[in-house]
Amino acid sequence: MRLPGESIALVLFLIGAGLALALAPSALAESASAAATAQLRRAFDRTFHQPGVRLIDLRVSRNEKVVAHRRLELAHRSDPSGSRSLIRFLAPDYLRGHALLITEPGDGPSALWVYQPEERRPRRVGNAQKGDAFYGSDLALEDLERTRWDRWRIADSVPIEESGETCLVADAWPPPESQYGRLRIWIATRVDGVLRIDFFARGDEDTRAGGQPLKRLRADLAEAVEEQGYLRFRRITVEQIGRNARTELVIERIAIDPTIAASLFSALRLEREGEGLFDLAERHGREESR
Repeated sequence: MRLPGESIALVLFLIGAGLALALAPSALAESASAAATAQLRRAFDRTFHQPGVRLIDLRVSRNEKVVAHRRLELAHRSDPSGSRSLIRFLAPDYLRGHALLITEPGDGPSALWVYQPEERRPRRVGNAQKGDAFYGSDLALEDLERTRWDRWRIADSVPIEESGETCLVADAWPPPESQYGRLRIWIATRVDGVLRIDFFARGDEDTRAGGQPLKRLRADLAEAVEEQGYLRFRRITVEQIGRNARTELVIERIAIDPTIAASLFSALRLEREGEGLFDLAERHGREESR
């Protein structure tokens, strides 16, 4: 039987509408996931990955008593080819000269190098060691890396009030090599920065389970100010839940510099103590601009 032209048009319209309805949920989910990923990437970069150099006072407490105190300088740079971080310890004396270099290419696995003066050469840290504590603190070596959000599964965010801030809260599931099963992340909408992160263990991926996190990070954004597209604030706290163990990072000085020299981030910088990273970054910047 031959259908009239109007009927053919109607059938085609109905088929098209059915396909649109069938495909819409998947397309919307993909779009929402992309938006959530972009939101997390921006908030993390603004809060934790400011390019430039900072001086950090790190205090480790157990049962309300400070048991370890470290001072370090951290330099960070990000560009289309990836990101790099250089950490050098200033105190205590037995850690002075220890350094770490983290390189994270945009299209490959990250590499972490540690230099200890007594070993006289840099040593590469394997993936199995990235769950280790960072120099006795409540941070892990994995926590120092810039998150590759394209390898994570991200849930859409929902609005929640937290510590007097209106926040968007999202769950994020890392790739298999991570020590964590899931992160729950609070983004303060007022400053577009990360206010809180709950870290859950492997096996605790189900958001409906209601389990306790392993540890919790809080950034003190109450008096955060914006500078060159990044946040300047003073304090980050990491606590292990149920263990009365915490680490406080006080950012005593920060020089935000999106043009920080790439030449600063090399194995050679690991092995040289002498010049501080603030002065070294300034000198390399002058040399690159010539």
